Amino acid sequence: MGRERTTASLLRALVLWLLYARTLGQVFNLTLSVKEGLPAKTIVGDLGAGLSRPSTGFFISESRDSYVFRDLEIDADTGIISTAVVLDRESRDRYEFVAATLTGEVIRVKIEVKDVNDHSPVFPKEEVDLEISESSPPGSRFQLEGATDGDEGEFGTRGYRITESEMGELFHLDYRSGSEKHMSLDLILDIKLDRETQDFYSLSIEAFDGGIPARTGTLQVNILVLDENDNPPVFNQTEYHASVREDAEVTSAVCQVHATDLDLGDNGRITYEINRRQSDPSEVFSINETTGVVYLNRPLDFETQAFHELIVSARDNGAQPESSSTFVGVRVVDINDNSPTISILFLSETGEALVSEAAAVGDYVARISVSDPDLEEEAGVTVTLEGGDGKFDLKQTDDFLYALCVNAELDREERDLYELKVRASDFGSPPLSSETVFLLRVADTNDWPPMFDKDVYVLSISEDAPPGSSLIQMQARDADEGLNSEVRYSILKSSQDSVVSIHPESGLVTTAGALDRETQMEVWFLVAAVDGGEPALSSTATVTVLVEDVNDNEPVFQQQLYNVSIPEHGAIGSCFLQVVATDADSPDFGTVLYSLSDGFDKQDEHPLFQIQPQTGELCVSQDIDRDTGQTVHDILIKAEDPDGLSAQTYVHIEIKDLNDNAPVFNPDEYTVSISSHAQPGTDILTVIATDRDSGSFGQVTYNILPGDVSSLFALDKQSGMLFLTSTLTHLGAASVKLSISAQDGGGLTSLRPALVTINILRSAQAPAVFQRSRYSFTVPEDAPPGTSVGTVAATHLADTEESVSYRISSGDPLSLFSVHPKSGLISSTELLDHESQPYALLVLQSYTNTSPVYSTTQVNITIADINDNAPIFPKLGDSITVSQNTLPGTVLFIAHAHDLDSGANGRVQYYLKSNRNGLFVVDPDRGTVTLNQSLQVDHQQRYSLEIVARDEGEFTLSSTLTLTVNVDRSAAEDSLAFETLVYQVEIGEGYRKDSRVIQVRAHRTRGAHMSNSGLTYSLEAEAGFPPAPFRVHPKTGWLYLSLNLDYETESKYRFRVTAVANDASLANTTVTATVIVLVLDINDNAPVFSSDVYFFTVSEGASPQGLVGTVKAVDKDSGKNAQLSYILLSDGKFFRINSKTGEIINWVALDREQHSQHSLKVMVTDQGHPRLNATASVQILVTDINDNAPQFTHLPTSKELNLQIWADLPTGSLVTNMFAKDLDAGENGSVSFSLVTAGSEADDLKHFEIDSISGDIRTTELFSHSQEPFYTIRVTARDGGATSQEDTAVIHVQVHGLEALFGHGDHQIIRRFTVREDAELASIVGSASVSDEGKFHYSISEGDGSVHFGIDGSSGYIYVNQPLDYESAMQYLLMVRAEDVGSAPGANVSVLVSVMVEDVNDHTPWFRDKLVTFGLREDAAVGSLAFAFHARDADGTLPNSDLHYALTFDPGSSPRVPFKINPRTGSLTVAAPLDRETSPQLCLHRHSH
Repeated sequence: MGRERTTASLLRALVLWLLYARTLGQVFNLTLSVKEGLPAKTIVGDLGAGLSRPSTGFFISESRDSYVFRDLEIDADTGIISTAVVLDRESRDRYEFVAATLTGEVIRVKIEVKDVNDHSPVFPKEEVDLEISESSPPGSRFQLEGATDGDEGEFGTRGYRITESEMGELFHLDYRSGSEKHMSLDLILDIKLDRETQDFYSLSIEAFDGGIPARTGTLQVNILVLDENDNPPVFNQTEYHASVREDAEVTSAVCQVHATDLDLGDNGRITYEINRRQSDPSEVFSINETTGVVYLNRPLDFETQAFHELIVSARDNGAQPESSSTFVGVRVVDINDNSPTISILFLSETGEALVSEAAAVGDYVARISVSDPDLEEEAGVTVTLEGGDGKFDLKQTDDFLYALCVNAELDREERDLYELKVRASDFGSPPLSSETVFLLRVADTNDWPPMFDKDVYVLSISEDAPPGSSLIQMQARDADEGLNSEVRYSILKSSQDSVVSIHPESGLVTTAGALDRETQMEVWFLVAAVDGGEPALSSTATVTVLVEDVNDNEPVFQQQLYNVSIPEHGAIGSCFLQVVATDADSPDFGTVLYSLSDGFDKQDEHPLFQIQPQTGELCVSQDIDRDTGQTVHDILIKAEDPDGLSAQTYVHIEIKDLNDNAPVFNPDEYTVSISSHAQPGTDILTVIATDRDSGSFGQVTYNILPGDVSSLFALDKQSGMLFLTSTLTHLGAASVKLSISAQDGGGLTSLRPALVTINILRSAQAPAVFQRSRYSFTVPEDAPPGTSVGTVAATHLADTEESVSYRISSGDPLSLFSVHPKSGLISSTELLDHESQPYALLVLQSYTNTSPVYSTTQVNITIADINDNAPIFPKLGDSITVSQNTLPGTVLFIAHAHDLDSGANGRVQYYLKSNRNGLFVVDPDRGTVTLNQSLQVDHQQRYSLEIVARDEGEFTLSSTLTLTVNVDRSAAEDSLAFETLVYQVEIGEGYRKDSRVIQVRAHRTRGAHMSNSGLTYSLEAEAGFPPAPFRVHPKTGWLYLSLNLDYETESKYRFRVTAVANDASLANTTVTATVIVLVLDINDNAPVFSSDVYFFTVSEGASPQGLVGTVKAVDKDSGKNAQLSYILLSDGKFFRINSKTGEIINWVALDREQHSQHSLKVMVTDQGHPRLNATASVQILVTDINDNAPQFTHLPTSKELNLQIWADLPTGSLVTNMFAKDLDAGENGSVSFSLVTAGSEADDLKHFEIDSISGDIRTTELFSHSQEPFYTIRVTARDGGATSQEDTAVIHVQVHGLEALFGHGDHQIIRRFTVREDAELASIVGSASVSDEGKFHYSISEGDGSVHFGIDGSSGYIYVNQPLDYESAMQYLLMVRAEDVGSAPGANVSVLVSVMVEDVNDHTPWFRDKLVTFGLREDAAVGSLAFAFHARDADGTLPNSDLHYALTFDPGSSPRVPFKINPRTGSLTVAAPLDRETSPQLCLHRHSH
């Protein structure tokens, strides 16, 4: 107690202190937070955190036993606040206290306990029982107590769910925010319950909070389904039958009925009772209301009533009871016997034994009375009926009366007469009986209704059957007779009877209206058949008419036009668009298949696209290259149902270009020759690279790749023209190579650069060089011939006085210009026409008489246009007819005039000479005539417009077209009109067949536009114009190509389109408009040379020959697509080509003996995109001139020959052969020989002679007549040219053996041998033995044959030691030394040996050119020279090199060739007339031997 007082005192002191401190110091607020559930000692915060300066001591306003110090620990020194226990937000969610420092600052502290998800939702009860009546309607709500969650906010209860999925089909939950702690919760019934099916349900409701993971709580709901009286009692039998003796005691049980009720309790508890209002009013019977047992309530009397009928009802005991009834039949059993006596009274009107077949079961036929004297003795009587097949029965109607009743339906048509026997028997002993037999006839009644063969008829009919079409022949049969069997038919009233009708007598059912399966898939009706009886009987049959679908609905596309763009080179098989069409018909006819169409009834196959037939997906089928194909594709897609009805839609596909093509050089190798004296600025060649891409991706620029000599050249980056930037003289004769790259606008570089080989030709003399590499002049087209155009000038680089000459080498095939050979003045020679040739690009040469080379320059002469052509209309007048309802703004006519001039002289403007108050206007640039005002204001029938076309030249020229406009005034009311009277469209010739072109549209002039279904479009040709390759879709008015276009065949089409309306209310149902289609050129035609092979002939010579010939190509395209450039693909060492004209120029001297023919390849390319090109071969035959003298082929360069002969040679012996050959052909190459004299050599000739043909020199006499040992002979070889050339050789002849003949000096031994040049090595030539006696040693001491021959030292035999060649040496001299080596050596002996080599035919003749190609005009004269062949043979004598020429033929070919060859000269001449149409070319085999 004392402690508490102390604490209280301290608190009072602290409070006073705090109040005092608050008056003195500053007050701070400190708000802290801490999560609940953290362990004790968790630091919450620092009291000093809220101070402006540090403090070391604190006073707390709370007492030690307060909740603050119970749950928190506060260090008074440091101010650290920590938890003393585990905090629970649900117990306390905040702490507040005041602290003060020693210096007087006051701190108001608030600590908020943050909630954590430490509580799960909790229902008030774990299990709830709920009763729901089975009569509760869906949507009924049942309130449940919600769950509470100790947590707050998002950690509180957030929602409920039923955990069993099957229960979610019966119930769902509805919850909403209620109080702070829980939500209101309703269980809502989704479907009606049935207790009799299931009377109990159990479900779990889970409450969940917002934690992660969420905490949950569960409520078990048990649902008992309460019963409602919704089921009546149900008897187990529909009828009950019982028998009871008539003497049965009262309260005897007769029978028991039993009913059940599915309900519960009183709703299912049944009470039985006899319905006294409907049965047993006398209360003969009673029933136990609980058990249902029927008791006898009163005595029975068989005679009074033998059969009792009871109606028993069963009723439940519900608040609103349900009940049901049943029938109970009680038969009273007689116990008495009778002695029967039978009496029959027939009840028919006539009293006859007759019964109507219409008698119902139970109807009386006759009354049978039975009397039996034993009745008083309670004897029973049994009356029985025999016969009748069960159709009749006896029914006791009184004690002694029986009724003959109908027991079964009678059918006269089945049996009309019955024999019946009535027997009455008692039960006496012995029993007595009596019987009577009678015939009972069945009378006809209308008891048979008409009977159809079937109750239900199902039939089908096509929906397009016209009204009145037969459906079915209904037939009903009536077994009755007479009127009872006459049948009439009708259709019972229904909602569907309006579409059918029936003939009342024949029963033929026909259609009464149009059928439409899409509206009504089947027609159901009842057909009644009624007979003529009284009352009439009838029967019905159900007729179901299945309306068969016919294909009367076309597929309908969702869109009539699809626009899509795809990149080129898309993946094959990739699909980029799906078109969708629907068909209202049944699946048999409404299943749509898609295909590519040509517009009508044919499928189309596109080279790039395919469509999935079932899905309508449009896919890529081939790689798409925009650069080689079209950039735009218009595809017509058809959706077709199984029966062929179809619809179409257009897909416009634009191919987006990718930079997928690098520039490609064609050709990629260039070879050109240029003089070393060419000046800077000289054009060398133009390289060509093409890029198949478009736009900037297809624009090519050129660059020279760095190299050793690249600085000597420059390149125009745009055109690819290479030209010199420096002189080449310092390089001499050389070959330089350049690499040139091409790059497109997208940065792609050619994979292979163009390789340019430039052969620099060096000549001893520098040519005269033009002062400029290019000249440009202008001359007006009306300049007269002889007008000076301009002057070119060339100068010698070397200091020489030789004059320079000029000539036009190419570029002027029409000879419009000439150049003065000395002054260089260029003049016109013909009348000029700018429209035919706007410019001329001439190549001029400067040359001297001595220089083998020349220089060139280009001269560009512009033929200036003058305004000499007026605009021209195709015709001077035209007329059109327009409706008065034509709307202003409609284009009525397009005037077009063409002016052949160019520039402003050819630019045409249009205007109306008289404007008619602005009723019509003409576009000054396009020439379109437009209606500017309504034609209904003025009632004029005809207008005449004068349209003037005027050019813009300085002195303008013009022409006039008169256009008559007829106004149709008949269409005063609503009429049909096209939106414009003239449609004009441009289309590229590259568009594929079936491409969409333009849509024409007609409409009403008043009111709404017409639908396409009301219009039909068609095309009509227009006179004077070619048939148009277009078709029009009859419904949509879209025009598309029916054939591919060709600009080169036809560049303009004009035709009419007609629209016909099926609306009779229109003033006119047919209108016409004009369609003009301008075909635009694309580069689809490659240039074509006039010949695949060109043959030209040029003579060899010491100087260039200039123009050789011209190749010519044409391109069917127009504009840049037809501008051609010629390129020489082969080596340009000897020839060049004019890039504009195709003229081939020889610019370096030719030598036939080096090259007898030249094969060139020329390419021509157009300027289109992409560039197209073609190549041709050029065969240039070089003809021979006599520019070679005969040559002695086997003499040394000194042309002197030393020979050794022997004095004893007989006359006519061969001394040597002086054969010579000439490199020229024909007569220029035929050689003859002669001996010539010079001074004292004349005496030497009498000893020798020469064969003029073979060149053999022989002796003419014996040398024994002369002692002269040396002779000099001169031999001349002369060719057969017109101006012959010759060569001379000198032969020095030494004669041996004269000493012996004339007895002078020592005798010398001489040996002469001959050997073939093909002798094998070691072959014996001869013997140099001097004696058969003694022993000698032989050796070759000297001579020019010491290498080629050897000698056997002992025998002296000379043999071949090295291969011999007559063409190298014809004669060898050997000095053989013979030494005596016997026992008595003697003098040495020398033997002079001469070995003559005989020529062998060891060389085959050969032609320099294996293939010679040349051309001839077909009008070449018979006997004219076609070609001179010249073969060569390396053998050294005439017999072995005397060539003979012949023509040979392939086996099987005809030898009838119009040529013959000179067997000796090789000259091929024309032997018969030539016919190119029969034989455009011939292949000959020449043969020399």
